[in-house]
Amino acid sequence: MLRGTDGGTSEADDADSLLEAGERLQRSGAWRWRIASDSVRCTAGWRHIHGCSVAPASLAELEATIAPPDLPAFRSLLQNAIAGGGGGSLVHRIVRRADGAERCLLTRLQVLCAATDRQPQVIASVRDVTDEERGEAGPQDAGATLAAAVEERIRQLAAARDEAEAASSAKSAFLANMSHEIRTPLTTIVGLVELMRREQLPAKQLDRLEKMNEAARHLLCLIDGVLDLAKIEAGKLILNETTVDLTRILASVVEMVGEQAREKGLRLLTEVQPLPGPLIGDPTRIRQAMLNYASNAIKFTERGSVTLRLQALQEEGSSVLLRFEARDTGIGVPAAARGRIFRQFEQAGNSPQRADGGAGLGLAIVSQIAARMGGEVGIEAAADGGSTFWFTLRLQKVARKRSGQLPAEMPTAAAETAERRRSDSRLLIVDDERNNRELILAMLETVDLRADCARSGEEAVAQAAKKRYALILMDLQLPQIDGIEATRRIRRLPAYESVPIIGLSGNVLAGVVDECQRAGMDDFVGKPFSMDALLEAVTRCLRSSSAA
Repeated sequence: MLRGTDGGTSEADDADSLLEAGERLQRSGAWRWRIASDSVRCTAGWRHIHGCSVAPASLAELEATIAPPDLPAFRSLLQNAIAGGGGGSLVHRIVRRADGAERCLLTRLQVLCAATDRQPQVIASVRDVTDEERGEAGPQDAGATLAAAVEERIRQLAAARDEAEAASSAKSAFLANMSHEIRTPLTTIVGLVELMRREQLPAKQLDRLEKMNEAARHLLCLIDGVLDLAKIEAGKLILNETTVDLTRILASVVEMVGEQAREKGLRLLTEVQPLPGPLIGDPTRIRQAMLNYASNAIKFTERGSVTLRLQALQEEGSSVLLRFEARDTGIGVPAAARGRIFRQFEQAGNSPQRADGGAGLGLAIVSQIAARMGGEVGIEAAADGGSTFWFTLRLQKVARKRSGQLPAEMPTAAAETAERRRSDSRLLIVDDERNNRELILAMLETVDLRADCARSGEEAVAQAAKKRYALILMDLQLPQIDGIEATRRIRRLPAYESVPIIGLSGNVLAGVVDECQRAGMDDFVGKPFSMDALLEAVTRCLRSSSAA
């Protein structure tokens, strides 16, 4: 071992052992030459590099390990260091004794005095730089080689980053396009079914319409699951927070899954404790989480009941911790599966022959929604069989509205039908799909609203230039110029600075709504939409416009 003196302790031995291990990992070593006694000591790392078990004991033996062509440069470096009392470095070659292989070493040396006897000595470190150096080279060349390697690695990483960003952009574009292409025909299907269900039809036809509606909604749920997953992966799961009525949300969930429970002969029960309020949250995401739990509980329960429970766990200052449960008497979840069913694409049973359907996204999305709202998810096994799925949410409380403030909820479409009937203004529908134009026209006619139609962005701009419309329903994906550019051009027309424009699109990925707002749109309705959702947006914008 290389020590400052010829003596040592067991602690020093342990330290040297660690040093030897580090030297082997770094392909490095060291030697010391006491000038007065001409004694040389070498570390185990030095011996490993040179491929020898016996280290040189004198300077002459040390020099014998250096390739003859590089020996003069080594002697010159050593003499200059001794004469100046300094140090230096040199890249030189050696020939390994073990295998005869030629290696390149970077030797750095320094002249020092021993702490005990003040006798001068030379301390040197060596490192195998064969991979950086091929042939005769100096330390400047070694640095240049290393710099070039670092630069190349940076270039590779930048290329990989650009490739990843391009792949992400392509993925987003694909999802946006598929969302539009699938949601657009679904808009027609869902909308026409809704209109037909409001008509006086025989029970058999109503039953068939209900099945069509159920199938369309199932497709929509699958699409929404994939899109939500994309948002989660991109960190763009956006919450649209407003005043929420949790009791009303739960009631709507019960209404949506009620028929599913009745068909299976299940009792659907609710337990709601008094809740503090009003509260701030995203009603759409809360409903989505509740609906997922409720429909899953019914899906996996063949007999008995499903109980939906909503309660306040903790109230602290301006926030409330809420817990929602879906308790069933179904088949239960194996203990081994409880730790993974909240992961993406995971289910308790992943067999391709399973009969329950689904893509394994719902619970993962619920987990993300809960996390975004300061909560958690979990599952508990019931003592008498079945399972209890639960999630918690931490929602903020809001002060009750003061006098002069607008009500939390806008008037419904039905409440303002009379007001809209008195209006002689027309609306403009912009959509390149004929079925969608006819559907929106039919929905507007149910409340005596009249509208013209345009099939492209340019046609919409041209019609708006000739006539002032009270409101424009603008599809985003249009031929010639898209809805975003058409909106910008319409906003530049005289008298269109404050005319409400509502964006319509099957692309509901994160960022679309922001882009619509920047272009000058006042609201956004995603496809497929219900008649109530569309008319509510129209009513809200017309009311706001008339009040301005």
